[in-house]
Amino acid sequence: MQTLIIASTRPGAGKTAIAAALGALVGRGPRRTLVAKGWAADPAKDADAAALRSLLPDAITLSPEQARGPGAAAAQATNLAARLKLAAGEAAVAIVEGASGDPAPNMALAEATDGLVVLVAGVDDGAQATALMYGRRLLGVVINGVPRYQTHRLDSEIVPALTRAGVSFLGAIPENRRLVAPSLDLVAEHLGAVFALLPEQGQRLIDNFLIGGLVLDWGPAYFGSQENTGVIVRGDRPDVQIAALQTDTTRALVLTKGISPIEYVHYEARERGVPVVVSPYDTHETAARLETLLPKVRFDHPEKLTRMVELASSDLDLRAVERAIAQPATD
Repeated sequence: MQTLIIASTRPGAGKTAIAAALGALVGRGPRRTLVAKGWAADPAKDADAAALRSLLPDAITLSPEQARGPGAAAAQATNLAARLKLAAGEAAVAIVEGASGDPAPNMALAEATDGLVVLVAGVDDGAQATALMYGRRLLGVVINGVPRYQTHRLDSEIVPALTRAGVSFLGAIPENRRLVAPSLDLVAEHLGAVFALLPEQGQRLIDNFLIGGLVLDWGPAYFGSQENTGVIVRGDRPDVQIAALQTDTTRALVLTKGISPIEYVHYEARERGVPVVVSPYDTHETAARLETLLPKVRFDHPEKLTRMVELASSDLDLRAVERAIAQPATD
């Protein structure tokens, strides 16, 4: 069984997303895959480990090791390697979400399993320096979350620098709104808002937010300008709320000032299947609070996995990954 350790230069670089996507891709067909998070402060409550189990129900999963600091890296890696081998069964590959930053735990696990490391980094993370620390254990680097305006820099500076250093470049995942979209449940929790309609739609993802204030354009044209939109609108403006409901792109209404929808808006929203939440704050404060939501957003939704699998399939060198999986372990 080959082991691929998904490491990153920093927390939040996208290890969980890449691990889940590779788990879904290499686990297709009859071949089974073991997917696990390597270490966690609290293995029983770790959100990333729970997300991997939820998103990949057909994969073999394993609970993380208790993280105990850098001095215990070798002992923990040996223990985790033994657990991986015991749990693997007929799995052809184990994909392990490794540690961020410090290469020591990932290197220890790679040595203990005769595995390879995939390093996930952002465009500004200095991937080359970290990649070189992994030496022969490095399969390659993935640059994740590349903004559109940074593609020229990626092609003209970052990739050539990796190539000159002898580091394999496995591809780049472009920045995508769906991957950082919050669920409506998370939006409501963050705002302290309550559902006025369709709370069962709380897992709906909201890719964009629009403010329904002084709209000078024709309402449906303005509200249809973005996909999968949550419209923030004063609770006492049913005219603007109805305009927002005239588009197929409105995924939710966020009514402000603690005012619930009037009966007509309630009826139209229900007919169109658009959930409504009521924020206790005014429109300005509601929008300002949503700007602080991003750190709470996690890669834990099936629609996010679907999008990441699509991006990985088109933008990563999956042949290099498959070749690595096909190589037998040498121990």
